[in-house]
Amino acid sequence: MKSTLTDGRLGAQPSPTLVEHVNAVELSNELANAELFVLIDLAHALMLTRQQVFDHDQGRTVVAALLELLEGDPRATLAGDPAIGTITLQIERYLEEKCGPGGLDLQRARSRIDQNATGLRMADRKGALAVMSELVRLGEALLDAAESHDDVLAPGYTHLQHAQPTTLGHYFNAHYWPVSRNLTRLTQLFERLNECPLGGAAHSGTAWPIDRHATAAYLGFDRPILNARDAGMSSVDVGAELAGALGLTLSGISRCASDLYYWSSSEVGMVRLDPSLCGTSSMMPQKRNPIVLERIRGLAGDAAGWGASQLGLLHFATSTDSDQAYVHNRIPAYCHATAGAITLLSEAVTTLEVDQERLSESAGRHWSTSSALADDLVLTQGLSYRGAHEAVARLITAHESAGATDGAVRPDLIDQHFRNYSAETLAGVLNTRSFVESRTSAGGTSTDRRRELAAQAAESLQAHRRTVHERIKDIEEAQARLLRDAKALTEDHRT
Repeated sequence: MKSTLTDGRLGAQPSPTLVEHVNAVELSNELANAELFVLIDLAHALMLTRQQVFDHDQGRTVVAALLELLEGDPRATLAGDPAIGTITLQIERYLEEKCGPGGLDLQRARSRIDQNATGLRMADRKGALAVMSELVRLGEALLDAAESHDDVLAPGYTHLQHAQPTTLGHYFNAHYWPVSRNLTRLTQLFERLNECPLGGAAHSGTAWPIDRHATAAYLGFDRPILNARDAGMSSVDVGAELAGALGLTLSGISRCASDLYYWSSSEVGMVRLDPSLCGTSSMMPQKRNPIVLERIRGLAGDAAGWGASQLGLLHFATSTDSDQAYVHNRIPAYCHATAGAITLLSEAVTTLEVDQERLSESAGRHWSTSSALADDLVLTQGLSYRGAHEAVARLITAHESAGATDGAVRPDLIDQHFRNYSAETLAGVLNTRSFVESRTSAGGTSTDRRRELAAQAAESLQAHRRTVHERIKDIEEAQARLLRDAKALTEDHRT
């Protein structure tokens, strides 16, 4: 077996148990983002050459080998013997084979601490942008649904009981705003995430004349992390922050999924999921199971523990980049799962079948407009609101006791507070459409307020779309500059 990093100090090959339960676990996680670690090495090699830490020929040889690795299949090439170590050491071994002993020189002016921290941030950044992109698409789906079903009457619930009627347009617009808030959270988080640890070295910096701003720019970061110790160790708190934001994001979309889950039940039947998003039973042929909504709800419950696992390691005073990596390495998978759940909800909303008649019928049931009658008593009869509330509550109780439960007032069941109302007036006050149109306060359900909300949401979504697009473009342009300059170096054959 070839020598390993531990030979000189420890004089022993790594235990097979250590290899299986430590190295192999971490390497498996890192291989999913193998390309990112190669880009880090490429930026570092190019910078060392520019700073004359490497002479031109050495730099050109190393950069050429890294470009060859990128152009092939980095994941397959670097999936070597885990006894060698994790991905940074796998790249070292590759460079030694391609470049000879000079390939091992790439570790000048850095440690695996700042290397790994940079790789984690790039993987987190990639995952966060995937989540943000899917949130923008969900925002589009929700606002399209709000426009398509703008004036469709729908029941509103509190405590899973009929509360007040609304419209589907107002309902879907309401679910846009948690999407917007989570996009804002992720955008603000991205500002802290997009700082580069590379060059922090072990934790004290380095004596080599490196240019940390150059490597940060090549890798698409806004700036280097200022303090060398913070760079590779303490700044891993962004992982806990991202895990928390993912949990909030899933919690937000799960609330919409839970509503659709209830509305699509065979007992309620106000909406139906597209059959392509459903499952069925292996035993009961009639079943139409809303699998995608269950996936979203279940994942949201699981995500409640993601932030806790990150914090569980961060609080240890002796915690290092190695032990934190075991939980931090899970974050790209968390991002992938979250982005997938968002995509599922987008598709569910976009393809949703709506039973307008059933929704409208349900919207006016169980005295859902009775607060309008209490308001009218205050305006026309001079009652206090609490007195009006009590009077309407007694009216509803009398009707329910007589078996009249759905808002049609019976003359024989009214008391003195309603003697001055004609049957037509009472019906008009309790009318579902009239109720919806009477909610004229800012953010309310009236037509004018819904138009305002639609315009506000469209403006908000456009700003989020622009932010995500610019962030993705910045990283793509940085990588293009890195590859262009690296190729230029390999073509520069100085004598």
